Amino acid sequence: MIYASRIKLIILLVFLLLFNVYSTVQKTAPLNTEAEKEKLIAHLERVIPELMKKAEIPGMSIAVIKDGEIIWSDGFGIKSVKTGEVVTKETIFEAASLTKPFFAYAAMKLVEGGELDLDKPLVEYVSEDYLVKEYIRHPMDLEGFRSDWFRRITARMVLSHSSGLPHGGPRKPLPIHFEPGTQYRYSADGYMYLQRVMEHLKGESLTEIMREMAIEPLEMTNSSMVWQDRYETQSAVGHDVMSETNGRFRKRRAPHAAATLYTTAEDYARFVAAVMNDEGLKTVTIEEMLTPQIDVDKDVFWGLGFGLEETPNGKAYWQWGDYGIFRNYIVAYKEKKIGVVYLTNSFNGLSIGADVVKNAIGGGDDLGLTYLNYARYDSPTMQIVGVAKDKEVEEVVSIFQKLRKEHPDNFKESDINSLGYFLVNAGRIPAAIEIFKINAETYPNSANVYDSLAEAYMNNGDTDLAIKYYRKALETVPKDTTTDKDLLERIKQGAAERLKELEAKKQEKKKI
Repeated sequence: MIYASRIKLIILLVFLLLFNVYSTVQKTAPLNTEAEKEKLIAHLERVIPELMKKAEIPGMSIAVIKDGEIIWSDGFGIKSVKTGEVVTKETIFEAASLTKPFFAYAAMKLVEGGELDLDKPLVEYVSEDYLVKEYIRHPMDLEGFRSDWFRRITARMVLSHSSGLPHGGPRKPLPIHFEPGTQYRYSADGYMYLQRVMEHLKGESLTEIMREMAIEPLEMTNSSMVWQDRYETQSAVGHDVMSETNGRFRKRRAPHAAATLYTTAEDYARFVAAVMNDEGLKTVTIEEMLTPQIDVDKDVFWGLGFGLEETPNGKAYWQWGDYGIFRNYIVAYKEKKIGVVYLTNSFNGLSIGADVVKNAIGGGDDLGLTYLNYARYDSPTMQIVGVAKDKEVEEVVSIFQKLRKEHPDNFKESDINSLGYFLVNAGRIPAAIEIFKINAETYPNSANVYDSLAEAYMNNGDTDLAIKYYRKALETVPKDTTTDKDLLERIKQGAAERLKELEAKKQEKKKI
C-alpha cells in the first residue's frame, strides 16, 4: 500500500510538472518567424481594421520587419474624422517618445566619432553660462538645487533614464530626484539636456544633426524633427479618447530630442531595422545600446535609448510613444530579425498594442506593454469610458460601481485615478469628479486622490472646491505612506503652486 501511494505521488508530481511546462508554453507563444508573407499580410489586413473599430481608433500606420527587412507596410482608417481622408503608407504621424531611441542612435554616432564620451560629465562639454541660459534656466547656486549631483550626470545616465532629472513639471529649482546613476526614472528633461550639449558640440540645431546623422543616411524621406509645410496635406491629426478632434495640426517648430519626430511607420521601421542589422553604427556600439544599463522592473531594463526585456523568445527592444492624441509602439528582436512598428492618431492607440504585436510577430503580450499598464480596449475601464460618451453622470457612476464590484482587481486606487483622467481627457469632467470623489472616499490617506479631485474641480471652473482639495492634498502628504516619495514631492510642489495661483485669482475677482 505504501509503495502504491508513492507511485501515485510520483505520477501526480510528474503531471503537475508537465502541466506547468504546458501552461508556460501556452502563455509564451513563439515568434512568427516562419509565417508566409502573403498569409501574414492577408491576416493583418483583416485583423487590424477589426481592432481599430473595437478601440475606436480613426487611423493607423504599420510596418512589419522579418529577416531584418521591411516586408510590408500600409495605412488603415482615416487621417481625421472631420475630413475622412484616407491614411496611406506616406501619412505622417507624431512619433512622440519614439523620438528618444532615434536621438540615442545619433548620440552614439558622436560617441563612435570621439566627440562624446558616455561616462564624462556633460557639464565638462559646455560653459556654465551656456547651461544656465539654454537648459537649467536658473543660477547653479540657487538654493535647493543639487548642483553636486547635476555635475555628475553623463550621457549614459541620460540615455538610460537614470540621471534623476524630471520628466516635466516644476523646474525652479530644477529637481534631481536621486543620486544620478542609481535608479531608473523616465525623463524627457534629461534628453533635452543632452540635446543642448550635442548642439553645442556640433554648432547646429538638433534638426540638422538628426537630418545629417540619421534621417538622410537611413533614407527616411518622410521624416523630420520639426514641422514641414508639405505635412499640411500629408499628416494625420490626433483624436481624443472619444475619437473627437479639433482638426488642427500640432506644428512643432523647435526640435526636442524626446518628442518632436514626425514620421511614417515605414520610415521608422528603417531605423528599427538599422539597429537590428548594425547599420550606421559598429556592432559593438549597437550591442552597448541594447545592453541593460539600469533595472526597471522584473525582466525589464533600460539600455541606451530603448527599453529592453528578457523573454523566452530572446531579448526584445521596444519603445512607446504617447503624446495623448498620438499613441504608438515598436518592438523588435535583434537575434530573430523580426519586429513591428505601428503609429496611431488616437488616444486609444496603445489599447490594442498587445493584439497588434501578437498578430504581427507573435510571442507573448508582455514586451513592455505589461509594464506600461495601458488599459486594453476591452477592459472594464474602457467600457466605462465608452458609455460616458452618451450617458448621464449618474448612469456612468452606476456602471462604474457595478463593474468595480464584478472586477475588484481592476479598480485599485491608481486604476480609479486613471479612469478619472480618461474622463477628464474626454471632456466628461462632471463624471470624472464623481469618480475622483469615490476614490477620495475609498482612500482617504492618499494625497494623490485629493490632488486629482482638485484638478478636476479647477478644470470645471469651481475655484473654491479646487482650493479646498489642493489644501487637503497638502495636508495629507505627511500622512501618506502608500505613494512613492517622488510623486509625493511632485504633488506637494504642484499643489502649492496651483493653490497660490487660484487664491490670487480669487482675490483679483474680489477687487473687481
